[in-house]
Amino acid sequence: MKQIVIFFLLGSMFVYGQSNQAMLSLNDAIQRALVNRYDLKIQKTSTKITEKQLSEVGTRSLPQISSDLDVRYNSQLQTNILPGSILGPPNAPNKEVQFGTKYNTLWGLNLNQQLFNPVNLSDRKIANIQTEYQKQNEKLTEINIKQDVTEAYFTALLWKEKVDLSAENVKRAQEVYQVTQNQLSNAQATQYDVQRNLIDVENAKATDEQNKNNYKLSVNDLLYKISDDSIRNPILTDKITDLIQAFSLIPKDNEEIKRTELTQEKIQLEIYKLNMKKQSLTYLPTLSVYGNYSLQYLNNDFTPFTSKNWYPFNYFGVKASIPIFDGGLKAKTRQEYELRSEMSKFNYSKLSRDFKQEVQSTQTALNNALSDLTYQKKNLSLIEDLYKIDTERLKNGAIKQSDLTTTYYTLQQTQTNYLNSVYNYLVAVVRYKKASGIL
Repeated sequence: MKQIVIFFLLGSMFVYGQSNQAMLSLNDAIQRALVNRYDLKIQKTSTKITEKQLSEVGTRSLPQISSDLDVRYNSQLQTNILPGSILGPPNAPNKEVQFGTKYNTLWGLNLNQQLFNPVNLSDRKIANIQTEYQKQNEKLTEINIKQDVTEAYFTALLWKEKVDLSAENVKRAQEVYQVTQNQLSNAQATQYDVQRNLIDVENAKATDEQNKNNYKLSVNDLLYKISDDSIRNPILTDKITDLIQAFSLIPKDNEEIKRTELTQEKIQLEIYKLNMKKQSLTYLPTLSVYGNYSLQYLNNDFTPFTSKNWYPFNYFGVKASIPIFDGGLKAKTRQEYELRSEMSKFNYSKLSRDFKQEVQSTQTALNNALSDLTYQKKNLSLIEDLYKIDTERLKNGAIKQSDLTTTYYTLQQTQTNYLNSVYNYLVAVVRYKKASGIL
């Protein structure tokens, strides 16, 4: 029984460890981020608020119904003066009278229905296009998230590759150290050579440890940008060579720039134009129909549930509210939106120039990165061949230990240069795509 319990506990620990570990590709990381990132959730909520405001404008066209109840006790009735000539001779004195009852209760039902309101028509159009503006904000947020996560994934993958290389370098340094020890026993190497190679082993181990720490840090940064707390130890499934192929891109001259910011500025300009039109429409009258049905209770005794002293009355009508003079507010507001429209046009032109310059800059960076990648790839192939040759030559005693050490350090530097060139190329592709509006 005890063995079964131990087996169960070990199995649970294994499952728990596996549940925190996930196979993570670049596409998986992006999709998780688009689901989990709070900045995108905030923007989507903002879009929902704008959509709700659109529905609120629609409710203005629905009938408005209200009810009033007024229960009044007249502790002292109001005094009115009746001219004496009404009741008697022309010179008769005025008479003081009081009309009413002690209890005066009024219950009414009111109905108001707008037939035409120019402001509602404009507000509906403005709210509708503002919703589209917020959706463009969502798209822009998604683009920024894709860039953040993609570059973070590239960084983590870069350090992962460096960890693999540094581990291989530790192995190579240990092999050279072992060869030197063997040569020392055969008087083909000196104690100095042995000590020098031992230092190379320790340096390789230190570099390997640093690369592992940097890899952990880059993974933590990637998980932070994904905003997924369920993953602890992701396994990056993409490979550098595969990503180079997937992100291969040849920039095109004079390619159309499809930036979301330009679309937003066009929408913003349309919003300003609609507000200008709204100010013109507010000079039109607002038409509405209204109605009322009321019951009034008049009695000196408060017996509303048994008394028959309820007196109904009702009315209905048509109302036209015509603006005449507002101190010039509408004209000044329209002038403000005219200036905002002009500013929006200037901003659109400025953004177009800025993005054109950004595309040219990122295109140049991409071309440079591609050239460097091609160059470093050739160098890496050459130095790997040279290192194999020098290793065999050292075993055969054809070269000195210092010659192999020089080749070894050149190999390490070339490996690092190659990985950095790959990273720079991938990042350059992403930034060019974003600048062009195709990310």
